[in-house]
Amino acid sequence: MKKNILLLAAFMMTVCSSMAQTLHVINFCNTLHPEIGTVVDYERTNRESGLIASFIGYNISYYNGVGEACSKENLMTTINSLGCGKDDIILFYYSGHGTRSINDKSEYPQMCLKYEGYQQDKFVPVHTVVEMLKGKGARLTIVLTDCCNKALPGISTKSLMENDGKAVVADERIEKNYRKLFLENKGLIVSTSSKAGQYSHGWEELGGAFSIMFFESALYSACKGVIPATWEAIMASVATSIEGQTPFYELKLQNVVEATDQVTSNATTSHTQQNVTAVDASFADDLSTLLDDSQSIEWRTRQAERLNAKYFAEDAKVATVGRNGKTIIDFETSLEFLHRMATTRLIKQVLVLTEQKDATGKRNYIKVQEIRKTK
Repeated sequence: MKKNILLLAAFMMTVCSSMAQTLHVINFCNTLHPEIGTVVDYERTNRESGLIASFIGYNISYYNGVGEACSKENLMTTINSLGCGKDDIILFYYSGHGTRSINDKSEYPQMCLKYEGYQQDKFVPVHTVVEMLKGKGARLTIVLTDCCNKALPGISTKSLMENDGKAVVADERIEKNYRKLFLENKGLIVSTSSKAGQYSHGWEELGGAFSIMFFESALYSACKGVIPATWEAIMASVATSIEGQTPFYELKLQNVVEATDQVTSNATTSHTQQNVTAVDASFADDLSTLLDDSQSIEWRTRQAERLNAKYFAEDAKVATVGRNGKTIIDFETSLEFLHRMATTRLIKQVLVLTEQKDATGKRNYIKVQEIRKTK
């Protein structure tokens, strides 16, 4: 399992222009304990952040810490080395075990980045991460943690550190609401899955209850217009929807409507919209040509056949999944998939979520998610 997760981490990297603003995704999940849903949480966070970046026209950089890499040392190195532009966005996510000291003053828990044997010198208070990320100067910083917040005997306060579905469819309404949430706000959003003194619930097959309600319910509902497209509405929805635990959150935001047009314009005019994401730059660039409306369908069809021979093994399969990342809505041979990309006018973007290669280095299986146009 750990090998597969590290593979996913590699293939969720996005290839795109360095000129646009960037969504920095710091995704640390203790996948050595999958029984609490961390594997699913990890995949969900990478998948959903890819959608966010696509809808708001941002580049995306992933900083993944899973399995043994989900460590205090890696987290501190990642944050310390993070460079942000003034219009960048930071999304920090942690899923794993958590606790707190009976003397902790912060409402937020300590993340157990080394759970075996409760090695306290490896615990990191969420408060510390918040303070470190606030200093990066991003336009918007979001810190989400899905872990327990129950005090246990013998836990120190770390006072030194404290003081230091269906296919995704893109329409104008959804894109507008994504931009409203992520581009018309500056400041800080911090939330943890349960208030002080509570456990947090998670399941191996589903992931954490908090993560499900945040990404797949509240955020999506806001962008579809089911609930108001505000962070207040999103966090209030999450806080009141989970039985047996009450998420705690703080919002310190400034509305910057006048800056949105400038940011959005830079993101959409400074480079061609990237429409395929993958770790292999040449693979992503080649697949992108199949969605290039400036080329004829005949040319793109010939290109599809060339790319199939170049990148895919014989009888390679492609699974296209829905919004939840699990439900398979298409299962095709690689050539059928490439031909569909070349001839359809309905696909706006393709996210390569994971892939497998044979001994020759050619892909014999990939899982993708499509963002489809409404017309």
